[in-house]
Amino acid sequence: MKEIITQMITEYLPVILTAVMTAIVGFVKSKYTKIANDSIKKDVAATTVKYIEQIYKDVHGTEKLEKAKETMLALLEEKGIKISDVELVILLESAVKDMNYKSLTDFIDEVKNGGGSK
Repeated sequence: MKEIITQMITEYLPVILTAVMTAIVGFVKSKYTKIANDSIKKDVAATTVKYIEQIYKDVHGTEKLEKAKETMLALLEEKGIKISDVELVILLESAVKDMNYKSLTDFIDEVKNGGGSK
């Protein structure tokens, strides 16, 4: 009986370990890919907002948002990254808020430091 159990373990253990390791590697890879893609999406949103603000100075509101969505979608498609319309809008609006906040804090710092001129 002991020989049968030992034989079964030696025959099936490598198969079981291979299956478990494959599952673990697949899980880790999918989590890493999601984290990396989320980071790329945020960076692309920030870059897109800066680009749209620079290029489309006379465009405002919904039209500007549509230009930003088109630009960001094109950039993400080049990288093979998928994004929902809801996530696209959320990331772009968040990037606009961040840019406006940074501009405001830079302005406040400049005023505190005497306007930057002597």
